Amino acid sequence: MKGVIYAILGGVFLTLQGTANAFIGEKIGTWQAAALTQGTGFVAALLLVWMVGDKSWKNVKKVKPAYLLGGAFAAFILFSNITAFHRNGAALTVSAVLIAQILVTLILEKRGFFASVSPRLRTSQWVGVGLMVIGILCLTL
Repeated sequence: MKGVIYAILGGVFLTLQGTANAFIGEKIGTWQAAALTQGTGFVAALLLVWMVGDKSWKNVKKVKPAYLLGGAFAAFILFSNITAFHRNGAALTVSAVLIAQILVTLILEKRGFFASVSPRLRTSQWVGVGLMVIGILCLTL
């Protein structure tokens, strides 16, 4: 249950961040807004790590170097979201992001990424994803 609560909070904060970034991007530029957001996020995360006294930094050597570049994706995520918010609005952007995340996650899991067991998707689950895509199309028309 705790994981679901964190997922909901993540969705709430992702939407709030996207809206704030769109407004910041209008004033200072999209890449500048992405840099500002990553900078403040970095500071906030460091403060939280320091406040809770987490000492797991020493485990960073166990992470594959390619995965350490994952944070660089955030710049492109922010740029894409800010640009999409300006062009599409919040509802369409968040919906499209959600569907893209679901589809890519399903593909990666089917291919065995994330060291997880490949899920067997039933027809009803594919119909659900299809209905979500139709919902996006309805938002754009």
